[in-house]
Amino acid sequence: MNVKNKVLANSLLYTFSSLLIKGISFLLLPIYTQYLTPEDYGITNLVSGFIQVATVLISFSLYTSAIRFFSDYKNDSQKLNRFYSTIITFLIISGISLFSISIVFHDIIIAIMFQKIQFYPIVFMSLQLMVFISLSTMHQSILQGMQQGKKLTIINIIVFIITAALKIYFIAFLNLGVVGFLLAQLIVNASYIILMYVDLKRNNLFNFYLDYKILIEALKYSIPLIPHTLSTRIASIASRLFINNNATLYVVGIYSIAIQFGTLIDTIQVSVNRAFQPWFYEMMNNNDHESRKEAVDFSNILLILYSSMYMVIGLFSQEAVIIMTNERYLLAWTVIPILVIGYSIKSIYYFYVNIILFHKLAARKLFVATIIGSLADITLAYILIPLYGMYGASIAFVIAKIIVVTIVVFISKHYNDVGYRLTRMIVTILPSLIFMSIGLYFSYSKYSSMYSWNNLFYKVVIMLIFLLFTYYTNKTTIKKVIKSNSVQRVFKRS
Repeated sequence: MNVKNKVLANSLLYTFSSLLIKGISFLLLPIYTQYLTPEDYGITNLVSGFIQVATVLISFSLYTSAIRFFSDYKNDSQKLNRFYSTIITFLIISGISLFSISIVFHDIIIAIMFQKIQFYPIVFMSLQLMVFISLSTMHQSILQGMQQGKKLTIINIIVFIITAALKIYFIAFLNLGVVGFLLAQLIVNASYIILMYVDLKRNNLFNFYLDYKILIEALKYSIPLIPHTLSTRIASIASRLFINNNATLYVVGIYSIAIQFGTLIDTIQVSVNRAFQPWFYEMMNNNDHESRKEAVDFSNILLILYSSMYMVIGLFSQEAVIIMTNERYLLAWTVIPILVIGYSIKSIYYFYVNIILFHKLAARKLFVATIIGSLADITLAYILIPLYGMYGASIAFVIAKIIVVTIVVFISKHYNDVGYRLTRMIVTILPSLIFMSIGLYFSYSKYSSMYSWNNLFYKVVIMLIFLLFTYYTNKTTIKKVIKSNSVQRVFKRS
């Protein structure tokens, strides 16, 4: 299998596994929302946000180096071993150090991140989780960089199934509530470290070893990306912290359910981009103009498919929440369409950011976009949440994504013009948001707290009209991609 087909096949694997995991997660929502109160869900959401921030601090964003530098070292097995050994050993030392510091200064962490939550056992378990998850994430980044999509997919599915089974057992049968929810994650992620060690040793990719020259080279690439990665995650958790401080953990739990539905879009977009990145870097290294053209065509068809996804999730969010969650979470649906708008705007970001990440000097400028966008998100959330609650948080999220995408597009144009056209992308996405708004008119105005068959029928009609509109306005692009040889080979192999 050549590079392009391998990456496209990996894209299918990543997307399939992510969809499968998300799909099972949705099927488990009735169980989770039955046994976990909105307050419990609010706590798990705050813990998740804390871990997302902490893993960046522990790793110094070396996950990006694990992916980026594989193409540089892949032909030298000895140097590849030294590289992975160095960043993993450094990560272990960093994780243990941050864990120890966090225990000593736990009162400060509670004051900032975990107001209204006791240190033991919730916060203590969270500190343990941040170390184990940082290591498991590094292993997955290594597999991604090496384009081992099949192995990564199998591992992710197995880990998810075991974690879900333990969560159900702990919260439904042992009635441990949020403690059981976190305990399941802790057990699985601690066990994952053993799998990671065995896998890397078997493939001669790890020894407890530090090469300071390699470490400095990797950190020079990754450290400038810390503001980029960290600011986005801080902005995400800031909204939940503001909601918790201005309202209650109950509202945080409602907002958490809305986020879970909204991030389904990002899950698919991230999965596709994870596989697309290595191909893109290879294409840029080889200066392959034909591949660049294929990349543009591929992005156009992806945006068409993404638009249909926006419609399905945003338009039928009310019915999904009613069916999949306990009635205590009903109002979560009213936030989902706003979040969908934000994630639809973010889809443009993924295409342009790869250009910036390829150029090592340009990558150091990426933090400009994310810091400005995140500061806008945090500032707007601080202003709007006291006035509009969780709706203020979602509006701040949308505005922040517009700012980030604008800056990323501007920066990328100074380094390379692969062939992406912003206007074309906007024109592709916008109809889905317009049709979604039309389809949700009666849901917001008349049926916000009840299920209606008439309303559902109206939405189905709007959805069908949208699909017909999308097909006839993009008929040429769709036929062109379907007839392309690369796509035909991928489907034959899959």
